[in-house]
Amino acid sequence: MVTINSNFIGNFKLGDNICFNLAVLKTLYDCRAAGNAQQRLHLQKPIIVLNTSIIEAVLCDFHDRVRTFTREGVANLAADVVAYIQGKQIDELEKYIASARKHDFFDQRDSAFYDSLDELRKLRNRVHIQNKKGHFEPDDQVAFNAARLVLSERALEVVLRTMARKFPRPQHNFVQPFELPWNAHFPQIILP
Repeated sequence: MVTINSNFIGNFKLGDNICFNLAVLKTLYDCRAAGNAQQRLHLQKPIIVLNTSIIEAVLCDFHDRVRTFTREGVANLAADVVAYIQGKQIDELEKYIASARKHDFFDQRDSAFYDSLDELRKLRNRVHIQNKKGHFEPDDQVAFNAARLVLSERALEVVLRTMARKFPRPQHNFVQPFELPWNAHFPQIILP
């Protein structure tokens, strides 16, 4: 289990909803751990979809904070980045990822991290079973594989850890800490 400070959340109800969805994930992981191979396979899709949806919620909250918390501001964010975000209508995961990549919010400029976020975005959109855009393998059971499940875990962990470390709010938070239902992928990262 990984616990991460929620000190960066601006919208407390959104933070509570993230906690609720992390609890749903915990239930899915418990069922997956107790299940047979077929049951574990069946749970990979909803887990990946939820992990990616939580990433979107965090990025949405962050962009909303930049746009509306003008008096409080956002720590470690340059004025030109604030102006860029305040001047744009950024309201969907693809745009949040593009903004994060442009300003390297996650200190991952020379890695494939932002490409991974975009891959997860496309995969999350495969919640639509018909797969009209032809993203990934045609079979859901192949597209939502164990490697992509781990990718979604790692991406969510990086997003939450970086937000807590790099963009905390100046006041104490009112959202309970975020508990990820897996062993840390990055245990060497120390958090506040």
